[in-house]
Amino acid sequence: MAKSVDDERGFAFLKKKLQDQNNVIIYSVNQEGLADYGVSESMGQAMEYAALRKDKQYFDLLAVQTNKYYLSQAGYYYWKINSTNYTGEQISALVDDLRIFKAYYLASKNNMGNYSEQLKAVSESVHKFDSDGKYLYDFYDGRSRKKAEYVSLFYLDMNSIDMLQEYDKQKWQEIWETARELLQKMEKRENGFFPVSFNYINKEYIWNETGVNMVENLYTALNLYNADGDVSSLLKFMRRKIRSDQKIANWYNFDGSVKDENESAAVYALAARLFWLNEDKKHALWCYNKVLAFQIEDNSDFGGGFGDQDSSMVYAFDQLEALLMLRMVQGIGE
Repeated sequence: MAKSVDDERGFAFLKKKLQDQNNVIIYSVNQEGLADYGVSESMGQAMEYAALRKDKQYFDLLAVQTNKYYLSQAGYYYWKINSTNYTGEQISALVDDLRIFKAYYLASKNNMGNYSEQLKAVSESVHKFDSDGKYLYDFYDGRSRKKAEYVSLFYLDMNSIDMLQEYDKQKWQEIWETARELLQKMEKRENGFFPVSFNYINKEYIWNETGVNMVENLYTALNLYNADGDVSSLLKFMRRKIRSDQKIANWYNFDGSVKDENESAAVYALAARLFWLNEDKKHALWCYNKVLAFQIEDNSDFGGGFGDQDSSMVYAFDQLEALLMLRMVQGIGE
């Protein structure tokens, strides 16, 4: 599995088509070329993937470019940069910094090098999202030097926060505890749907009343799982949709009806991980095969990309979530 054809073709596509001349991963690509911006989320995803591959050369390349183009002089990571002049938008997102920390932590654990200075720097960057030693906030605005008044629940990557707590228990223990508590106590609606955020000022959970974005909902479910919470309602809903619709859509209404018929590799990759973690190999394999169905055939110039065969549109997010799943759900396709 770790050396599967799908994994290697996907990795080759990432380097060939989704990276620019300076080895920065760009948001998307199609027949017209690369998008005009990149996001630090993609760099963090790719660094995590390189750490899981134990590919020190690629990991170090990405790490250098991430620090060069995304790390501001004020010590936080821009969430987005212009791919023409590499100027950064002076806002950082919690989830991006957590991804980057996780990547360095995994690389260190895998004996890929000494990243102690980088771990310290990213840890300090994450602290910009924390003003009271207790809560993590959604974003930090480098212009106003203010934080959000809320946190997106799909940003609370407990896997990364676990690593922060292991890295420096004294500094991160209370934040770790409150993040777990926020996830464990959040409201749930029928079908395993979760709120999108928690407002610290009003002390309330906030719902996206327009519907349920399944990428966000699945991230929240994975975070809840890693906080030792119950995700059985969502698993039950997805099993029902697989049986009745033969698909998991990108968006649902709260009554469980489909809001947007479109599907994506990322949704199936995240669902495969959640099923796998809950020891449901049958449905994990089904989602795994759905991910592979998004991989463009290799007789195309876009072969290996996880995207739309007709338009040749591939988003870095989907590409990287697919590749991460192939590394995390090991052995399922054998």
